[in-house]
Amino acid sequence: MLKIKYCICLLLICCATLWSCKKSQDFNYKELNELEIKDNATLSIVQFDTLKIDPQITQSKPAGEGFTYQWKIYPYAPVDGIDAKVLATSKALNAVISYPPLKDGYNLEYKVTNSATGVSTFKVYNIRVASAFGKGWLVSNTTSGNAQLGFIRTDYKVFYNPAGAVNQTTFPGNAVAANLFYNSDGSRFGLSFFTDKGSYRFGANDFLISGKSIISFTPVKDKFAFSVSKFTTEEYLINDGSLYAASMLNDPANVTYSARLEGDYNLFPKVITSALFSTYFYDNKYKRFMYVPFGSFSLIPTFGSSSAAFNIGDTRMLMVGAMDGVKTNSSEDFFFIMQDTNGDRFLYSLSGASPRLNQKILNSPEIASAKSFAASLTLRQIYYATDNSIYLYDILANSAKLFYTFPSGTQIKQIQLDQTDSKTLVVAANQATGGSVYFFKISNLGTLVNGSYDQRIDGFGEISTISYRRAN
Repeated sequence: MLKIKYCICLLLICCATLWSCKKSQDFNYKELNELEIKDNATLSIVQFDTLKIDPQITQSKPAGEGFTYQWKIYPYAPVDGIDAKVLATSKALNAVISYPPLKDGYNLEYKVTNSATGVSTFKVYNIRVASAFGKGWLVSNTTSGNAQLGFIRTDYKVFYNPAGAVNQTTFPGNAVAANLFYNSDGSRFGLSFFTDKGSYRFGANDFLISGKSIISFTPVKDKFAFSVSKFTTEEYLINDGSLYAASMLNDPANVTYSARLEGDYNLFPKVITSALFSTYFYDNKYKRFMYVPFGSFSLIPTFGSSSAAFNIGDTRMLMVGAMDGVKTNSSEDFFFIMQDTNGDRFLYSLSGASPRLNQKILNSPEIASAKSFAASLTLRQIYYATDNSIYLYDILANSAKLFYTFPSGTQIKQIQLDQTDSKTLVVAANQATGGSVYFFKISNLGTLVNGSYDQRIDGFGEISTISYRRAN
């Protein structure tokens, strides 16, 4: 009986407690404002173009509540080095997409949050990014203590710092040079970029860091040259007169350069891929050509003949300039500006491994102070540049005439010819305010069209080199 009374009392106490809680709490249920985002869920864009999305948002209740917004992009599948990033916190998106192309694309997450309730509505877009890069010019330059690798496409669209933007990083130090490297079948594979603080390798189509070059030396501006061998199985670097090599057979994206190749030499900064089975170099210390045989990392002096156009084993000349000439599948022509002990300059050429041209340069203004050279691939002509003037040298006539003069204060750094047709002369120049790249159109006779440059692109830092990037 006592147990029954105890249970009844306990039940009454529980009921009283529940009634007390009901009286002290007032639950107020409100109908939520449900949102619907109406828009195409799959989009495509070219890298570095501006993506604009202004989504239509419908509400289940009359408008009047406040919202916050967030646009966040991230790879569909995780990729090392590519992190999620908030692009905007506005209702509509207007943002440059610097992310590189990826096979699976990206997710673009749009989040709309009710400021009063904290409830969020999401929409996820699939973004496909296409490459912005093809044929064009790599521009190695230095801005505010950092190296930058710029790119000018053949339609003159300019990207001042794509490598930095894509990889969300900076490259400390001074820019030295940038070049293409290749895989074993000869197709374009990627870009190498050297500074005096480090070396980097990027994908040619996206500028995403794809590997590294391990070096034991400090790259020196104006004393540096890079090239792959004819069979695209080795890379060669000339740095401050010394030669280094690396094999590309195992992993062309990651290479380790050898120690300095043995020998007593001081090489001019030019890798000469003129012959099929050997890669040539020029030793300014002993005035001779040298070569590395295919499959070997030994630098060997050449032995020539005094009956040839010149003795490649003992030229007795100082090399002061070198240019690529006409290329074929089996050999290439190279031109060289040589200087004797009297200061007179000569034009030499190699076709394969054979000396072809030995001509003292006459009737050519300022040739003694010329420092950058470019050879036509279609005509027997050479362009040479002094501090602020460019001349056109006719090999057959053995004379030169003025091509163009820049204003005082503009210093020419390098000249290059468009390697597809020799119809555009590209000039890198530095001023006190920074670097500029000029594009001069050339006639069928090699002369300047319209008396001036066709395009001028400013905005670079101090330019160290320019190099041509062919399409894949």
